[in-house]
Amino acid sequence: MTDRSSHILASPGFLIGLSLLLTNDFVFKQQFHNGFTGKLSDFAGLFVFSLFWIAFFPRHKKLICVSTAVLFVFWKSAYSQFAIDGWNSLPFFGIQRTVDYSDLSALLTVPLSYYYSNISTGPRVSSKFIYAIAIVSLVAFTATQYSHKESFHNQYEFQLSRKQLLERMSRLPKDEVHKSFWEGDAFDISFDSCYARASVSVEERENRSVVTLKQLEYRCPTKPTPDDMRQHFEKEFIDKLREEPVTLSPTVLYISSSTIPTASNTPSP
Repeated sequence: MTDRSSHILASPGFLIGLSLLLTNDFVFKQQFHNGFTGKLSDFAGLFVFSLFWIAFFPRHKKLICVSTAVLFVFWKSAYSQFAIDGWNSLPFFGIQRTVDYSDLSALLTVPLSYYYSNISTGPRVSSKFIYAIAIVSLVAFTATQYSHKESFHNQYEFQLSRKQLLERMSRLPKDEVHKSFWEGDAFDISFDSCYARASVSVEERENRSVVTLKQLEYRCPTKPTPDDMRQHFEKEFIDKLREEPVTLSPTVLYISSSTIPTASNTPSP
């Protein structure tokens, strides 16, 4: 790392991007709980991630930018799951990501990083300050992919048949769900950038349906208590599922399974 290149880490553009990444992950995601905060992490993260490695290897700018773009595409695809599972099998913090190809729009910031590295003239600061920024940057990159999973066995009963309950579930998601008929009982419910996913099962018992909460995944650095996680699930999913009439939920982003019927295939309760 040359003296000139190292000062990219102290330049206004890098520090603004890093501050935005940290503020978004530690404050905005918890406050606003929406898809925009997830996208913001990708845009800010790619910008500072590219500049971070350019600062250490300035002679390989193009290779770093191309490699960053390729790795991001791989990371956001289903093909990276084996690597995530391998890491999560180790006794360290968990990591996770959401497969959402609209996130690839953040790749627009990679050429911007390359251009900025050519014109950036950061202030002359001590090497200790530069390495302190580098450490904070690594913490920020890690926090963005943080994942915490909590197991549950809470059950919620509905005075509806399973078929009727699945029809209600089909009205909740904002995005299109995977549609089929009602074999199987496992569902993943995605909420927002912090409460990433709830794993549930639905079964029928004597013309009543029972929803069992099995696991909740939380993806923001400030970890809530298990009770907070459970209450969020009940408020944003169970309570809305009990409402009459069931309407589109602003918090349930999608329900993924091959078992949810279309609303047109089943009668309303």
